[in-house]
Amino acid sequence: MTQRLPKRIRCQSDKLNKIENNGSTYISLAEAIKHLFLHESTIRYHIIRRRIRAFKSGGRWYLNLSDVEAFKKLYKIE
Repeated sequence: MTQRLPKRIRCQSDKLNKIENNGSTYISLAEAIKHLFLHESTIRYHIIRRRIRAFKSGGRWYLNLSDVEAFKKLYKIE
């Protein structure tokens, strides 16, 4: 008998495959480091403070690309 995954996990797998109902794409924390030129702990700090939307799946952080770009503009990161 196969067991169906909970909806929460199924939705996260859609996010990992960069498929979202509203067209959002997600990038890994390593890619966000390259975009923002910030240290990993600094980006995690902003995730905790809810300045950047993100979720954790399989022990890895995934961030909303549009939030990363908005954060970059707001804080004038070159």
